[in-house]
Amino acid sequence: MSGYAVDSKRQVMRATGIVDEVKEWVELDGRRRPSETQARDENTGMPLWAVEVIYRQSSWGRVSNTTATVTVGSLNRPVVEEFGRVEFTDLWVETRVNKAGGLVETWTADGVAGAKVQGQGVTDGKAA
Repeated sequence: MSGYAVDSKRQVMRATGIVDEVKEWVELDGRRRPSETQARDENTGMPLWAVEVIYRQSSWGRVSNTTATVTVGSLNRPVVEEFGRVEFTDLWVETRVNKAGGLVETWTADGVAGAKVQGQGVTDGKAA
């Protein structure tokens, strides 16, 4: 799997307004499935959130809009403006080829730059 740092100021992303808990995966009866428990960052212990974004990309000369989720750690649910520009701190994308031969991107970031969190004011996207 290859990973790349992405300059969030240059890669314009817009939030869809959807922020969901990232769930832990468990194996039951030989099958993997999401549990009811919210996943935590293995390095910081912070709860993980999936921030849905839309961005423009080009492939084979064709420009299109793509949706993705960026996984970030935060004590509280980040609040993003629907279809507002969103920037991330330490944005990173990993790419791999799936079994069907398609390209899969996995986006992660340390936080949402200048984000509000439920019940609080603007933060720098990192824990205090």
